[in-house]
Amino acid sequence: MMDSECAELQRAEMEALMAIYTSESFAFSTNENNIISGSIDAEVDADVCRQFIDAAHSNQSAGSMDWRRVKYLPPIRLDFTLPAAYPMAAAPQVSLSCCWLGDRALDAVMQGVLDIWSAEQGMCVLNSYIDHLRHDLQPSSILQISLGDDSGAAEGHMRSIVAYGNAKHKQYFESRAYTCLICMEEQTGRHCMELSCTHVFCRQCLSDYLRVLVTDGNILQMICPHLDCRKLDEPTIIGDSELDELLTNEQLTRIRGLREQRLLELNPMNYAKCPRTGCGKMVECDRKIERLCICQCGFTFCRICLRAWHGTNPCFSTASNEILEQYKRALVTEDKWGDSTDRKDLEARYGAKRLKQLLRQGIEELMSLDLIRSTTMCCPKCQMAIKKSYGCNHMQCSRCSTHFCYLCGSRIDQTEPMSHFNSRNSRCSQKLFDGIEATDNDTSAAQEAEQDEANL
Repeated sequence: MMDSECAELQRAEMEALMAIYTSESFAFSTNENNIISGSIDAEVDADVCRQFIDAAHSNQSAGSMDWRRVKYLPPIRLDFTLPAAYPMAAAPQVSLSCCWLGDRALDAVMQGVLDIWSAEQGMCVLNSYIDHLRHDLQPSSILQISLGDDSGAAEGHMRSIVAYGNAKHKQYFESRAYTCLICMEEQTGRHCMELSCTHVFCRQCLSDYLRVLVTDGNILQMICPHLDCRKLDEPTIIGDSELDELLTNEQLTRIRGLREQRLLELNPMNYAKCPRTGCGKMVECDRKIERLCICQCGFTFCRICLRAWHGTNPCFSTASNEILEQYKRALVTEDKWGDSTDRKDLEARYGAKRLKQLLRQGIEELMSLDLIRSTTMCCPKCQMAIKKSYGCNHMQCSRCSTHFCYLCGSRIDQTEPMSHFNSRNSRCSQKLFDGIEATDNDTSAAQEAEQDEANL
């Protein structure tokens, strides 16, 4: 009689749990002896998660994870088996598992679960167990986040926590509506994107913004478009995962090419592009053997001359420079002393046309460098040469957005740019408009002003 009554109570409890929980978080089965067993995933309340995460900041056993980025913790799984005499005369057999709680912590949680049975003996208690796991846990010296001592297992637990948190946050984000901070239209989260700085934009506006930057080649400007972020010294950078969602494969390929070019410009001694036809990959130079570069395609080449590796033999470009210097000295000797022996010897060995071509190229390169140095100012951050065509001496680099003075090349505080030109201690004091040539219109305007003043 009692067994049949218990079976009816168990059946009713399973029906109630199916109504409360989704099929992803609750499942059960009945074996040939009519014994029910199953599992329930108890999603810990957000406030409880926050308490455990805050406690993990100063907890050495919580691993090396940056817990400030974690907003949700994976559920605690409760596995159960219901004896035939449950709930009238026997307690359910339960076990707990959780990736962010150690054995001691799980034992403490289990004791709390067993206390519930002691207080509610004779009643169906599975849902009470779950409520306890979701809402009643409090961090303590024993009950705290612990990923274990095994580094491999701890790393796996970290990945599980991050993956669960990302999925949970995405689910929450897509269920709400947001106002795009560019077009100011309200969109559902499914059509929006939240950057790491928490600014939200609709995907269409963010995609258009990035497409313009890619077209212009401003890869250093791929930062949050919100004004508050752009004012910061280290603004929020739009990450590769976001770029993958917003841009086409062609645009992503262009970004990779621009990044490689930027890397080559900043580190010409450590990187080179493979010169092999059809390859062109960026190659990091060998750190032990100077100038040696080995590409993934199998081609081994010299970083200086970009030709096949020639060991300790001088590069073609290096030899050309030496020959050019010899030819210059020979021309000077002939001009001063009338002795053309060295010049004729070099022309006979290397060809007069080739030597004159090298000489012309060298002169053109020097003239180009002199012109660049005399008419431009380098950005103090990215070192790009910038030429001012009009306006005042307060400049902003088009590549990295650094504010600087065109006269002295020093950085300027972007929040108070005029302080550099107004401060008496600055060498550019009162020189905001120095170097601006007056146009005909400016001259006419000045003459008219003088005439008006004379007529008063």
